[in-house]
Amino acid sequence: MKKLVSTIILMALFISGAIAQSEVVYNLPNLLGENSIVRQCGNDTANKYLLYTEGRNLKEYFTLIDSSTQTHPVPQVELKQWYRITDFAVREDTAFFIGVYKNSRGFWGYFNIPNVFYGGDTITYFMTNSFSTRFSGPHGDDQDFSFVNFEELQIIPLPGRTELLLTGSRLNETYEGGILKHFSYTPCLFHVAPPYTDFEYAYNTAVHEKFDDVVLIGNNVIVVGRENYTAADSANILIRFFNAPNFSFHHELCKNFHRQQLHRSLSKVLVESIGSIGGNNIAIAYYGNLGANQGLHLETYQIRSRGGFSLFPTLTHSTFVSQGNTLAPGCTIRETAFNQTTFTLCVLQDMIAPPHNRLNSVVCKFDFSRFPDGISCSTSYRTDDAVSIHSVTDATDEHLRRCCDIMYSGKRSAEALVMRESIYSPANCMHHGYLPTTNSNTYREIPGIYMPLTEGVFTATRIPFHSAPRNTPCNVLCIQY
Repeated sequence: MKKLVSTIILMALFISGAIAQSEVVYNLPNLLGENSIVRQCGNDTANKYLLYTEGRNLKEYFTLIDSSTQTHPVPQVELKQWYRITDFAVREDTAFFIGVYKNSRGFWGYFNIPNVFYGGDTITYFMTNSFSTRFSGPHGDDQDFSFVNFEELQIIPLPGRTELLLTGSRLNETYEGGILKHFSYTPCLFHVAPPYTDFEYAYNTAVHEKFDDVVLIGNNVIVVGRENYTAADSANILIRFFNAPNFSFHHELCKNFHRQQLHRSLSKVLVESIGSIGGNNIAIAYYGNLGANQGLHLETYQIRSRGGFSLFPTLTHSTFVSQGNTLAPGCTIRETAFNQTTFTLCVLQDMIAPPHNRLNSVVCKFDFSRFPDGISCSTSYRTDDAVSIHSVTDATDEHLRRCCDIMYSGKRSAEALVMRESIYSPANCMHHGYLPTTNSNTYREIPGIYMPLTEGVFTATRIPFHSAPRNTPCNVLCIQY
């Protein structure tokens, strides 16, 4: 059972000029910190952070935190109950989100941040519909389908509209005489465009292809995933390319996938754009084996074109971080973020550490400043006070002259926690260290295999939900050091 808690803590390191720093703690009531996600806002909500987390009585909330002041009430809006958000992104003044309703149906939605937080407005949800092929009535001899899980969100910002790309899965059920005889899950990639009530989805009927993560680089969408993802230590890493301005599952660009078979993944695979390093580059992170050791793999790929009609990835660098210690067993990869100013890629890992079976979270920070000569890895974590981190994001803020920060959200015991940390001056409320790395510069082109996707089209139901803000008082403690 979840405890009812009345504290959210925000610990942040602010950079003013190049030297002065501070640590700020915000205390707010009724937030538990479960499944929290934090993102930076823009436009009319510049200098602010949008935090999603759970509160009392199984309710969900968005909270708007102002980073430019040290004392203020924090506006908070309540969300539609049972609609748990799994990811969200901000474009200008609009938040786009995805999630799962009662662990059974996927949804997406959006709202205008200033309108909702400065006066109250509609938060619009779109619940995916279920459908069935009926032979003898509902749940007679039927084959039912429903979209049950949405995991990762990538928005495609286009002129006059915002399109959504989602990873998730479809539940397939077969009934005979009203009795459930068989069920299975099909990993899918989803494409949603305004007015958001119709959506396309695609899946692989030839092999078990799981779509894990999506990134947008210029006019290209890159999707990474795994093949045979349910088998232990045998998941090949897969890469697909799509065209962003005219997204289509029928485009020739996406009919090939690229299979990396050098190392196999034990975890979810995440991708991040590191184009500012030089060229059109991505980094892929996953947990796996190297020799007899388990640990974190980080691979860089240069995206190249052939004749202007096709794209292919070339593996250019591999870094392996051996984690054969109390931080490693039970590891999962949760989220990545790249700070372009410091050339630092952050990888968030959740780990169950024996012998106490306590959840630990570690942010592994890869320093690309000497790339490609070598990549070092430092860490930020807490093994005491039951600290767990749920999300990590870049916190570059030109308005406040902060260019070297990252931001975390999570919980400490039964308290929600958000932290802003300077990469150059790590937070003193966390533990820090370095892990040994094995670096290798090996150029290897990853060939493409013709593997088109099967496409489907279906509908979603629009559900408006009006939410008005309420101010939550907070106490702020600022310590200069």
